[in-house]
Amino acid sequence: MDHTARYQETLRRLAMIDEGFVEDEAGLGLDLARTSALEPKTAALLQLGILVASGSPAVCLEWSTARALAAGATEDEIADVLLAIAPVTGLGRVVCAAPDVATALGYDVGAALEDPGDP
Repeated sequence: MDHTARYQETLRRLAMIDEGFVEDEAGLGLDLARTSALEPKTAALLQLGILVASGSPAVCLEWSTARALAAGATEDEIADVLLAIAPVTGLGRVVCAAPDVATALGYDVGAALEDPGDP
């Protein structure tokens, strides 16, 4: 693979959060089961909260939300994480993240805001 193709492949795999690639190439363990003291669901919810608090991009929030769901978290638990971290991280971060988390949950906040009569 030539130099140009390698960097392009690296960027593509990072953009799509290719877990195996990130673990192998960057040495970042993304496996929730590695967190032996915490249940995978708890670890996934914590990771989501940290990503929101740090202002991570939409793709990271959607990926982390999907991982929390896969680990057994409910939609209500995910929403409660946003409420729980708001006093510490600031309402602005939570408000910015809410639409991206909602998208990962299959909920279109934008459409709901346009039609206030439809929850």
